[in-house]
Amino acid sequence: MGALTGLKVLDCTHVIAGAYCSMVLADLGADVIKIEPPGGESTRGLGGTGGGFRAFDFVNRNKRAIALDLTTEAGAAVVRRLAETADIFVENYRPGSLDRMGLGYAELAKVNPRLVYCSVSGFGLDGPYRSRGGFDLIAQAMSGIMSFVGEAGSETPCSTAVPISDLNAGLFAATGVLAAIQSRHVTGKGQQVESSLLESALAYTIWESGMYLTTGAVAQRNGTRHRLAAPYEALKTADGHMVVGVNSQRLWKRFCEALGDTALADEPGFETTGGRMKNRDALQARIEAILATDTSANWVLRLEAKGVPAGPLNTIAQAWDDPQVKARGLLVEAGGRPFPRTPIKLHDTPVALTRGPAEVGEHTREVLGDAGYSATEIDALIAAGAAAVERKTEIPA
Repeated sequence: MGALTGLKVLDCTHVIAGAYCSMVLADLGADVIKIEPPGGESTRGLGGTGGGFRAFDFVNRNKRAIALDLTTEAGAAVVRRLAETADIFVENYRPGSLDRMGLGYAELAKVNPRLVYCSVSGFGLDGPYRSRGGFDLIAQAMSGIMSFVGEAGSETPCSTAVPISDLNAGLFAATGVLAAIQSRHVTGKGQQVESSLLESALAYTIWESGMYLTTGAVAQRNGTRHRLAAPYEALKTADGHMVVGVNSQRLWKRFCEALGDTALADEPGFETTGGRMKNRDALQARIEAILATDTSANWVLRLEAKGVPAGPLNTIAQAWDDPQVKARGLLVEAGGRPFPRTPIKLHDTPVALTRGPAEVGEHTREVLGDAGYSATEIDALIAAGAAAVERKTEIPA
């Protein structure tokens, strides 16, 4: 039994942000019903790296799937009927799209006043950009993130590679949904919840926005270097790179002890945080000359022995092979395939993956039957093209 067992979620999403929100809810125990068009949603076609990888699978496991054509009145009517007994509705259409289908918040709140209706969009439901489409890269660019990610002095735009705007918008949406569910316990009413890619990206620029709003300083590209402490960055060793986090005078002295150069701690220009920040290039050269005498693994052990946070710079393959990752059970199986679990540990009601990604319309008959549709009514919906049953989709080559 999961923490959210008993909650029913209608997932009317596509691509990443909204789907990630509902996937987190599913991992926490909610019954999530993925609603797709009969041809499947667009993310099913994203992949192309070979080996059977498909982006859709990693934000849509743990869900049941039904296929409905929402552009038909019959298909939209099915959603309204399902909403009567649902707790949560998650969507990430462009603002106004579902309203035109009779599936906006105002319409669904009439059939179920207790419904928590979550809208994830590129820019929010109001403002001059409300009607724009939004992707992660656009949000990273418009939030300023791409202006300060990358190597110092570089004029080449650089993203974070990981779609943080999408994923954070999904997480903020899930947080908002759970807050609205708690509010419903008090008021007896649902409400609309919003999350957007742009706001989620900008909210995560804590140092950069903080500095600008306080001093007017505009953040520049800084590589891996921390904006407030040094040395706090990636450093070259005998066999590659490692990272260290020295964010206090206490750690600075311990760091120098681990390097075997205690005099460095009080050397003019390096003895204070301000001095180290001002002389970072010279500091890096001094440190890396010492680090070049041994491997990253050995330096990590020495630094940790002194209580200085440090770690290897892993590839993704090395990260999944890390003994700590294995010990925490972050990799789990669902449907005979490996997936990262949602990284939340609830000790009494643990996160669980009970099913792999479903095929298009795999559970159409099951879900509609649970909602009271007869076999004859379901057949009629299928014959009219308003619904569809299981259809296997090809994984991109």
